[in-house]
Amino acid sequence: MTDPDILNFVRLDDRLACAGQPLPGHFPLLAARGFRAVVNLATEASTGHLPGEAALCRAEGLDFSWIPVPWDAPTSGDFQAFEAWLAPRRAGHVLVHCAKNWRASLFCALYRVLHEGRDPEKAREDVLEVWEPDAAWSALAREVLASRGRDPFLP
Repeated sequence: MTDPDILNFVRLDDRLACAGQPLPGHFPLLAARGFRAVVNLATEASTGHLPGEAALCRAEGLDFSWIPVPWDAPTSGDFQAFEAWLAPRRAGHVLVHCAKNWRASLFCALYRVLHEGRDPEKAREDVLEVWEPDAAWSALAREVLASRGRDPFLP
């Protein structure tokens, strides 16, 4: 099966993908393609916010969670909430999304470096495939990695 046509959709491995905001018609496609869990990192103020996303996911049997990460002030606590959510679900098929796959791609890259041994340079390429993080997001990545004794992969 082909990947769903969701804004900035990136399949990171056979069980993890990140993307921008899915449209209502994407959730049945995600379920049909084996996804079991969806997390939204965008806020209500984000472009394309989809009220009722939780109900759309539940209707398709998808586990849904919402971890709103403020665009202009992301924190290491936001990433820790994401880590805690993803860890028990990682064995299944998971979609991590936000408005444009900017938050999602960076959080997935950090998670994979810290928990799955992803090469930092490859993680950097994964992020840059979608966007170039601004100062606030680069600082967050450096802070999270430094707090775990890891070198930064973004300037």
